[in-house]
Amino acid sequence: MKRLIALVAILCNTQSFATEYNINVSESMSFHLGKQHVERIFTAIYHPLNISPQFHYLPTQRGLQWVNEGHFDAEAGRVESAMYDFDALIPIPTPLATVRLAVFCLEPQFCELNPNEDTVIIEGSLLSIQYCQRHKLDCHAVQNTISAFQALAKNHSQQLLATDHFSIGSLCDSGLHRIYMQILPEPGVKIRHYIHKKHLTLRSKLDDSIREKLASGELTAFINSLSNEFANCHGEIVQLTTNNMLKE
Repeated sequence: MKRLIALVAILCNTQSFATEYNINVSESMSFHLGKQHVERIFTAIYHPLNISPQFHYLPTQRGLQWVNEGHFDAEAGRVESAMYDFDALIPIPTPLATVRLAVFCLEPQFCELNPNEDTVIIEGSLLSIQYCQRHKLDCHAVQNTISAFQALAKNHSQQLLATDHFSIGSLCDSGLHRIYMQILPEPGVKIRHYIHKKHLTLRSKLDDSIREKLASGELTAFINSLSNEFANCHGEIVQLTTNNMLKE
């Protein structure tokens, strides 16, 4: 009888996860990658755990606070430097991806960052904000990636500072057909999935699932698909190769 009760409890707990597991996705991540892409990859990551997550899209700090307080179960993906104030969140050891900062421009000469020029950044992008502060750049935040690329198209600014792969998912909606990209000589930053500490028992299983997705090439293919999307709508990204584009 005790074994039967234990089995019922396990089944009920699994079913609860399958219907009530909530993942927060930052607004900036959803704009950069597209909601359908985010949901597809995390659904695949949680599938081996028999968990069908629900997705929520909140502003950066509010979303993190909700997860930290246990209202949500997990945070889709964040850089470590954004997580110091959220001690209830536990990182999954294997990173989802590594991103680097890049400058986007419509003419190659404008991919040279200059403190005397206005630079567009995406609202909530901690990496871009920190870079602007370190190098004393005149940076102005816009709501999302589409707005940023449209600012370039309308000559409101000549350069956009953003992360490389994670910023090109919405280029098809920008109205642009060619854009130049210069990756800055900054160390890459790892993006990790975070769970609330109440789900500590899921940590190793999620790590195994992410490792498997990386080993199979599924995660890499997902990231690369962002570049391919722009090609599919007849767009071209030209990557520049100058080593250091910052004018001191």
